[in-house]
Amino acid sequence: MAAKLEPSEVVVPATPDTSRRMSEPATKSLRVLVADDEESMRFFVDRGLRRRGYEVEAFENGTALLERARSAPFDAAVVDLKMPGPSGIDVLRELRELDPDATVLLMTAYGTIETAIEATRLGAFHYLTKPFEFAELVALLERALEHRAAVRENRNLRSLASGRDSFGPMVGQSDAMRAVFATLETLGSATSTVLITGESGTGKELVAKALHVTSGRSGEFIAVNCAGIPETLFESELFGHEPGAFTGAVKGRGGLVARAEAGTLFLDEIGEISLANQKSLERFLQEREYAPLGSESLVKANVRIVAATNRDLAVEVAEGRFRQELLFRLDVVPIHVPPLRERPEDVAPLVAHFVRSLAKRHESLVRSVSIEAMLALTRYEWPGNVRELQNVVERLVVLHRDEREIDVDALPAEIFDPDTTSPEPSDIPIEGSFSQALATFEREWFEHLLESTGGSVAEAARRAGLSRGHLHRKLRQLDVDPAKYRG
Repeated sequence: MAAKLEPSEVVVPATPDTSRRMSEPATKSLRVLVADDEESMRFFVDRGLRRRGYEVEAFENGTALLERARSAPFDAAVVDLKMPGPSGIDVLRELRELDPDATVLLMTAYGTIETAIEATRLGAFHYLTKPFEFAELVALLERALEHRAAVRENRNLRSLASGRDSFGPMVGQSDAMRAVFATLETLGSATSTVLITGESGTGKELVAKALHVTSGRSGEFIAVNCAGIPETLFESELFGHEPGAFTGAVKGRGGLVARAEAGTLFLDEIGEISLANQKSLERFLQEREYAPLGSESLVKANVRIVAATNRDLAVEVAEGRFRQELLFRLDVVPIHVPPLRERPEDVAPLVAHFVRSLAKRHESLVRSVSIEAMLALTRYEWPGNVRELQNVVERLVVLHRDEREIDVDALPAEIFDPDTTSPEPSDIPIEGSFSQALATFEREWFEHLLESTGGSVAEAARRAGLSRGHLHRKLRQLDVDPAKYRG
């Protein structure tokens, strides 16, 4: 255990590398809450952070800190692990419930791997083992706050892209989803026609809404399920009709193109429409004008077209089921949304997002998923993609509403059933402890991450949401050498 410091003995360390920046005030007055039952440690952290320009409130236990956190906003919390009353882990849980983005650093004189895993799994940015240098605390705190700002900025961009009626914001940290986000940002206010491809359940409509919101168009977002419109009514639904245009057309009616004026018309399942209707749509895309059925007057349309399909339209063209000219006019800017099985690194953030939003909606106590359950969810193939994952999480949140954490035995049998499921051959030992299996899985995951970043530890740490120091320690523990993946 670290030696106890008396207030008179506390010294804020300064080295040639850190003394300059430590003497400078923080660029913005940020509010930090501190909890530690040792007066000397409270004084040490309080005085040092105030010298850095932070606004600090220090408490001798977690109960007092939580009361203050509930009554006023804060930017970060530095909390001791072992205290009378609520432990640091308990405080961490409560702070994350108050604010899912809460920046929390834990201090402990009992540093263990188990503590680190539990703390980071519950959302702590990092933990400090006592005794520590003040410069280490400052560096971690600044990095944590920068990370929080980046997360919130990305969420703001994606929430703009998500639209109000989507099943959830676009969540993902894989290279594939980063490419989708980059394309959305690049398109901006462009009006080019976009073709979104991907399997059912990947979130193609979500991407279409993102295009509409980021375009800044003043009109509505109108979604059309092409597969649900009878072939004989397609032109009427799209372009409208005059009275008497066909049997039963007593009154005239505007079409979906008119409703989407100055906005976006989303044609979902575009591969389902007939060849005859494809020709009409092709003519409209070429001329950007149309005539309602029964009318000879042409109407100019100011509408952006976004189409989506789960079919391979090039194959459909080759087999005579889709017009090549229409494909050329639709496929101006392609966006492919990959299936979830090709981006397993997105499963964990998606699960976390769905747990938060669905637990709130259903007034459930569920707050997290155990490591074992998360490993099973990550390894599952997800044939129904993100939609299936959302449905599974909602089922778990509702059926286990009185539990704080979902464990592996709560998962559906198709995802994890130790009695009926035979594991596929892998490098994970069938015999041995779970900790051995977990270490093997972690090694494979970090090796894959380093391979995808060309051995860059900095980039790997950014993608994993870890500090570089934390990642270096983890790689040494797992005996993984980043140099193998460079060049």
